Amino acid sequence: MVLLATLAICAGIAPAAGFAAEPTTIEVGSSAEFDNAVTTVNAATSGEYIIKLTDNLEGAGATFANTCPTTILGNGHTMTLGLYSSISVQPGAQLNLGAADGSDTLNISGGNKQNNDVPGLLYIQGTCNMYPGVTIADRKGENYFGGGVYVSGGSSFVMNGGTISNNKANEMGGGVALIASIDEIINGGWGNLQSSAQILGGTISENEANDGAGVLASAYFYAAAYGLCADTPNAGAAEKPGLFLESATITKNTANQDEGYGAGVLVVMLKAPAAAEIRNCTITENSAALGGGVASYGNFTSMIIDRCTITGNKAASYGGGFAADSNSGEGAGTTITDTKLCNNTAGKAASDIYLDGSPLKLAPAKDMNALYLGKPDDVTNKKIDGWFVDGEELRYTAQTKEQRVEYTDYANISADGKVYLIAAAKPSLVKISFANEDGSLFYSEDWYEIGTKAHQITVPTPIKPSDDKYDYVFESWHKEITDATEDVVYKAQFKRVPKGNPSNPDTDNPGGNKPGDSDKPDTDNPGSSTPGSGTPGGNANADSTIPSTGDMAGTVGALFLLAGCIALAGVIVAAKKRKRNAK
Repeated sequence: MVLLATLAICAGIAPAAGFAAEPTTIEVGSSAEFDNAVTTVNAATSGEYIIKLTDNLEGAGATFANTCPTTILGNGHTMTLGLYSSISVQPGAQLNLGAADGSDTLNISGGNKQNNDVPGLLYIQGTCNMYPGVTIADRKGENYFGGGVYVSGGSSFVMNGGTISNNKANEMGGGVALIASIDEIINGGWGNLQSSAQILGGTISENEANDGAGVLASAYFYAAAYGLCADTPNAGAAEKPGLFLESATITKNTANQDEGYGAGVLVVMLKAPAAAEIRNCTITENSAALGGGVASYGNFTSMIIDRCTITGNKAASYGGGFAADSNSGEGAGTTITDTKLCNNTAGKAASDIYLDGSPLKLAPAKDMNALYLGKPDDVTNKKIDGWFVDGEELRYTAQTKEQRVEYTDYANISADGKVYLIAAAKPSLVKISFANEDGSLFYSEDWYEIGTKAHQITVPTPIKPSDDKYDYVFESWHKEITDATEDVVYKAQFKRVPKGNPSNPDTDNPGGNKPGDSDKPDTDNPGSSTPGSGTPGGNANADSTIPSTGDMAGTVGALFLLAGCIALAGVIVAAKKRKRNAK
């Protein structure tokens, strides 16, 4: 009896485990087969479905309206959507793109064709999960929001990997647009966002829009999407509304260069409980007018940026890395922690951070443990150690050491006024230059750490070309070379050596003056002796110059007197000799 009872229990349990419902797989190799598969899914009353591509498809898109979870597997193939078409996920529907383990490859393409105002290749008002191996690309929309992915109406989009690239929206959200519906604004006012976009991996790149070219989240600019989707296990919109980016790469997105905000990420007026968080992301090489990397605009928004790298972004005007404009209201503001926000550029001011009436909490710049790569040269490739003012009137890159102002109130910046910042370094280098006498020619210019010893400074060998009369030999620098403490220019001094005489006289003029110029100074040598003085004076070659002979008339008279004395001596000697002979 016990054995029978045991068998009976086992018989009751086994079917539940052994015959659990498996997803229904539908293979499709043409657009017609894909359309039939979508019709089958929408007509189902229960179960899960997998639509598996066996070839590339070109079609008019699809609308998923059933609550039955559905997955599209690309199997390495591409779906190219025709003009005016999207993959639409209606309220209550659940769609998965690719395989959760990343083993599938699916490409959804807009064919690089100009499209109408249909939002996005993906139009999400329900729930959509995107997995590694999926690419959404090449939609050139004429729509206001969302070239690649459009999320609204209380819906949920979770990107676990993959790529969203080369999409365009005329106005906002070229890659991903998370937008409040008009119903949300009417019922909850400005800032009321009930949808959720979680970008938890993958890459969003090379998208275009006037604002928010890569990713946009807005509860101020809204869309005409009415009604909320039914609650679903994976939606998460009610639990976690807002924009959440983690472990993603946002790169090479382009917003309007005259007025566009936030080429990488733009957040506009999200009111709690909706939030904006960017964690462990790389945001690089994006370009806008304001906030090339990340921008926040309008009331309410509370944003957290943590453990990110925001570098190499550009703003035509302000805030190459980050810009915040008109953030106000309780809880509004941005907190940036453990983030490399540096080496961005801006055309007018604020290479890294621009604030206009917006609070911000920043960590010390030295905590980045990064090198500063910009100008001036004395801090290039030096470790970043502070936040500095990078204003409109005088950019940091053009400032002298004395003009640079370190900004020390970074820990809790208020919403008052404007702030222009760059992450840079205190001057730790001095420029040591070696030049000719008048500084018109530099033999070398090098940067040295302050405190470098004199004997460690590389000293060039200066050369001065000969002229028609003289060769020039380096004699010394105009002052002693000392340890590096400040910018300095050492000027060479040369000794002038007349040409063609082994003893270094001027063979064209042994006396140092031209014949007939005995009453004129040597104008080629302002330091030479005064005529007739017989003193070498300041002549640079005084040691090897034949002294001046003085007045010519005096010299001739002396010669005649000497000759007369010699003749007289000869007469006296001859007379004495005759007198001895007479004896």
